[in-house]
Amino acid sequence: MDVENIFRDVKLSKTEMTVLRFIQNDPEQCIRQGVRAVAEQCYSNPSSLVRLAKKLKFSGWLELVYFIKFNITMPKLDVTNDIDYMSVQPEEALTPLLTSLAQQRVLIHGSGFSQLIAQYIYNKFLVTGVNASLALWPDYEILEQKNAACFDSIWIISKSGRSSSALNWVKALEGKEINLVCFTGDYQSPLAQAADTAFIIHDPQKFDDDIYWSNPFFGYCILGFERLLKMWFTSLRSNS
Repeated sequence: MDVENIFRDVKLSKTEMTVLRFIQNDPEQCIRQGVRAVAEQCYSNPSSLVRLAKKLKFSGWLELVYFIKFNITMPKLDVTNDIDYMSVQPEEALTPLLTSLAQQRVLIHGSGFSQLIAQYIYNKFLVTGVNASLALWPDYEILEQKNAACFDSIWIISKSGRSSSALNWVKALEGKEINLVCFTGDYQSPLAQAADTAFIIHDPQKFDDDIYWSNPFFGYCILGFERLLKMWFTSLRSNS
């Protein structure tokens, strides 16, 4: 993931791109040296660098540098040492979900790389006796017209939580009495906000829309789902 992909919607000059790449290569050095030294090394001037930060919607130079450090440089260096990879939003929704899972008819959807996770969840549900179906169709409304079956809950997997496929499904489910569950990397995404239960999976590469760089997100999805299954098995034993 490179700075030009992050800021691709902004028209940048060659000098501005040089500055951004300079920051990406060593943000710590930029913080230590300050804006004047960086400007000199990039054959620019401090006021131009401050204007660049403002142009990119940052409050100032340091905010730009820290953004690049934590969202581009650091994730690129190491993305595999995270421990707390999943949270539930809202937490109180977890128990009702586990309680009702055995009685529900579940429809699972994912597209692109997320389709692989949807397939995994579907296969695992079949093995464990959950009444599940897999939908790879990008448009829920068309699927609903072609399928007479009614579903109690729909599970959507989307890394960004704002893909066109995920948003189409969210919009189609508005006003319907169907429980929405999601696995996503962004708790502020439209998908997470619309879901009755959102499993927020740690995503160190939030801005890598092309899913180019090494990223444990999809592995964390499987780990998170397996953790959920373990909690479900535990609840079944305690209630038996």
